[in-house]
Amino acid sequence: MKIFSLVFLLLLTSHVQGEEFSYAEIAKRYPAVKLSDKQVRDATMQGECLVGLKALNFRQKTDFDPVAEWSNFRSVSLLEQFPPCQVLIMLEVAQKHVKAAHQEQ
Repeated sequence: MKIFSLVFLLLLTSHVQGEEFSYAEIAKRYPAVKLSDKQVRDATMQGECLVGLKALNFRQKTDFDPVAEWSNFRSVSLLEQFPPCQVLIMLEVAQKHVKAAHQEQ
């Protein structure tokens, strides 16, 4: 029984390791339920907006930037409520206005 279990585990492991887990490969395995082209474009755009949020929040800085710290903290809670692209737009506008107000002082 132990030998059978070991052989089964090895076969299962080799099957799983041989599969690709990118979206394109998974969609090929499940064509009946794959996302539509529009859904894929929407998801791609949201992914790029996540990259934009990261770039907005994690710029190289030599000095402490309270605006970036604030937007980094806010982005986490906003992402629970809104899609990434909406959060990116909100934080870009917020940073612009907060920095302008800070410069006026």
